[in-house]
Amino acid sequence: MLEAFFRAVNPKLIRQFSKKEGLLGSGMRVHGKTFPQLTGVRVGLLGLGENADLIRPHLYGYSHLFRDLEIADLGNLAHDGTEENLISGLRECLLALFEEGIIPIVIGENHQYSEALLKGVPFKSIDYSLVSPEIAFHPESLAWKLKNKKRLFRASFLGIQNFMNTEASLQLSSEVFSETLRLGEIKQNAAICEPIFRQTDIIEFDLSSIRFSEFTSSKRPLPSGLNNREACAICRYAGISNSASLYLLNQFTLGAEKPVDCMQVAQMIWYLLDGIDNRFNDHPQTNNRNFTVYKCHADSGEDMMFLYNEQSERWWIQIPEKDGSKKKKAPRYIGCSASDYEIAMSGEVPEIWYKAAYRA
Repeated sequence: MLEAFFRAVNPKLIRQFSKKEGLLGSGMRVHGKTFPQLTGVRVGLLGLGENADLIRPHLYGYSHLFRDLEIADLGNLAHDGTEENLISGLRECLLALFEEGIIPIVIGENHQYSEALLKGVPFKSIDYSLVSPEIAFHPESLAWKLKNKKRLFRASFLGIQNFMNTEASLQLSSEVFSETLRLGEIKQNAAICEPIFRQTDIIEFDLSSIRFSEFTSSKRPLPSGLNNREACAICRYAGISNSASLYLLNQFTLGAEKPVDCMQVAQMIWYLLDGIDNRFNDHPQTNNRNFTVYKCHADSGEDMMFLYNEQSERWWIQIPEKDGSKKKKAPRYIGCSASDYEIAMSGEVPEIWYKAAYRA
């Protein structure tokens, strides 16, 4: 069924790398004369247009150092160029990939794909993260549409730049369970992204987040933003996420005359793959001997539970049920930092607990 959705990769490109051992071009299954066998495939690359074609020659030439990761390049989505056909095809393709248990890495263009993601990701409650200079919480955004369908658990906006965000956008996003990380916070320590990504289902990377001096192909060129190292670090933290089931690189238009920009995106994909290959798979469980349970009681009366994994040295906090919830559900945990636990130990309530407790 999946074969019908895709156009094959240029056979000249496949031949160029097929016999070069140790490279991605020879080590992953590529849609050439025949569609790849998907048994055991964990990650599927799919392009939505010319961007993917310009990235592949660089990505294929990078090393294949992934121990337990079967990767398939499915080719480019077949569509007639109209937005309606593209969105419809992407939606059906994503549903088919989820059914196969394959994590899609989507190489987008300079378009809006929120409708396809809304209908193509089958989860009832979605934790969504967006790396972008602005808070995308408006009627055309994925976070907004998920909220209106009562499917948004949490929206996280990483790398925002204050001069691009109005008071209204900040206020609107604060009315749902949301997290924001400013560009300056990430530049001080990119690892601050990791706990947010840990339980995220969909991760979208708007390449306008990268400053113009290092990436000239974004939709909105900006003098300030992430550098190459920070963008790749964020991608690796995104890949490590236990829960991330879809990645989208978006809001850019490459050209053959800009090979360094093509290399930039190829590197980001490589680091996504490296992260996925090195996932801890330390899903929080109270009855797992690798986890230690810590209970804290705040001076204001709130009870909080933390889980700490002794092997990965990562922390989680149990999210309280919403007030008025009659249906008993399994406890839900989200990633947090050691500082959140220290705040709770001091008798105060971490901000992340408050946001979760009073989420819309």
